[in-house]
Amino acid sequence: MERTGSSVKIKTFARIAGFVGLGLCAVVALSSRAKEPHELAIVGYDYTDRAISEFSVNDAWAGNLELSTPTNGGGSSVCCVTLARSTKTPFWITVRYRKDALESYPPRKIVEPAGGYIDAKVEVKGSIPDDASYLEIHFFPDGHLEAAISGQDGPSPPRLKLERRLPFVR
Repeated sequence: MERTGSSVKIKTFARIAGFVGLGLCAVVALSSRAKEPHELAIVGYDYTDRAISEFSVNDAWAGNLELSTPTNGGGSSVCCVTLARSTKTPFWITVRYRKDALESYPPRKIVEPAGGYIDAKVEVKGSIPDDASYLEIHFFPDGHLEAAISGQDGPSPPRLKLERRLPFVR
């Protein structure tokens, strides 16, 4: 009978040890996850009068942009820029971009040829959400750029609600 009692005690101890072990594994996994950097998808918004033929952020290629609409920034998200979890705002990034040719419509005639590459230092302001997922780059009509970080709920809607006639004509 004592064997049964000690057997129950051993099984109980093993269960408790198992739960403690699982708990420790969860804590280690979560703490190591907190040390991993954010991998931010890059999203562009083009409020200018011409498409962006390509752009990059800190040498990470981010694609091209059509002109934004009231509901869409002009491009899709492109992976990725790495951001250390210890990063605090404000901080600076380098955006390199090239404007596409400016065309009239109709007829589709080049008014101004495509430009050369432009390098811009852009300050990232605002808070960094715990679930940081997107680095937004906003190209404004006056030539200035703004950057922001948004969470997993998605990138923000366009800051300027502009209509366009075609993807390349405002």
